[in-house]
Amino acid sequence: MKNFFLEGDKFVGKSTLLQEVIRATEKSICGFYVKRRMDEQGQIVGFELRAAKELLQKEANLETIDEHCFIQTENGKRIRNLQVFETWGKALLEEVKTNPTDFILLDEIGGIELLSQKFTNELLTTLQQPQKIVGVFKSDINYQRQKQHTVETLEIERQRAQLKQTILKNEGQILALNEHNFAEIKKQLSEFLKR
Repeated sequence: MKNFFLEGDKFVGKSTLLQEVIRATEKSICGFYVKRRMDEQGQIVGFELRAAKELLQKEANLETIDEHCFIQTENGKRIRNLQVFETWGKALLEEVKTNPTDFILLDEIGGIELLSQKFTNELLTTLQQPQKIVGVFKSDINYQRQKQHTVETLEIERQRAQLKQTILKNEGQILALNEHNFAEIKKQLSEFLKR
């Protein structure tokens, strides 16, 4: 197996689990993860694309970077900025080829980033790299929620199907994470990254 992806309901701990296991491996990493932006009341007000290698830095500077924010909430509706994927996101994926690491993190894929054809093409190429890949694939239910909360239309069923097919075709699996199988999936993920 070369690709190990998680899916599941929001707030079940997919990204947290990935980050915890990644930090424990102490192996080199490239790719990206998504950081939630919170307001003073603890509400999510945006999402920012971050470099995966930050997760391994002891003193990572996690100040927000406005130009890396691809979803921002304004007046209760989410506004997207696809330019983030076409510049910063594409650069992070290109680095996978020029600076090979032990594994690649793609956390999370299967959402609005697929509206950028340039980024989608780079993502499909990345999934064919020789390194192991771990990540989160946005579940169908989370995709439907995202469609409801976005001002602009979000029709990416074809791209999602193509992405899922590429993950599975390249010796991959997508496991549904929930509170009942958390420990078992964590063990499988740890073993996958140690191999």
